[in-house]
Amino acid sequence: MLTLKRFSKTNIGQRLIGYFFYFITKLISHSIRWEYFEQSKKSIIFDNRHKFIFCCWHNKLFLGPHLLPRNRIINALQSSHSDGMITSLAFQYLGMNVILGSSKKGGMIAFRKMVKCLQLGESIAITPDGPKGPKEKVKEGIIKLAQITNTPIIPLVWVTRKFKIVNSWDNFVLPYPFSRGIYSFGKPIYVEKKLNTNKFELERQNLENEIKKLTEVLENKIN
Repeated sequence: MLTLKRFSKTNIGQRLIGYFFYFITKLISHSIRWEYFEQSKKSIIFDNRHKFIFCCWHNKLFLGPHLLPRNRIINALQSSHSDGMITSLAFQYLGMNVILGSSKKGGMIAFRKMVKCLQLGESIAITPDGPKGPKEKVKEGIIKLAQITNTPIIPLVWVTRKFKIVNSWDNFVLPYPFSRGIYSFGKPIYVEKKLNTNKFELERQNLENEIKKLTEVLENKIN
């Protein structure tokens, strides 16, 4: 176990594990019988190349990247920790760009890079409760990013009928292959540029509630 952990911190180890993670997630994603649930008949997610800030919970990271639209440049924020590096390599195999950073290391540099990407018309993908939680609690960064760049936030939610929950801080979800799945993008959430402390907290809580409500809708539909 210790040898594997050391191997995962090496460059070659991260590349091999990263490709393996990408390959397995791709196989499982393609094996699932997906249904798309659209909240509105006028979808703007797939029909244009507008910039968005996509987000999904950290425990849905296994398949989340595979469900993002491919008709635009997407930059994924990932931790520079060894686990994050492995995931970031999987993102790159999917054709996404990666921005490394977290609240504890390289946070401000990563934030500026995300602002720059959005100014160029590119999109961002974030786990708003990552990389260390608390579970399903939206952090301030995504709200600030939307506020500064005037970019709408788009929640991404997916559920499958058969899955396993890992004993981790976020209760990571591992979907079973050949299961039935349903996914959806939430309605765009816009954040005003000028917000006092109370309104900022309301916006943060609103995003949190929207992801949870959409998750509940899909869970009821899959059962």
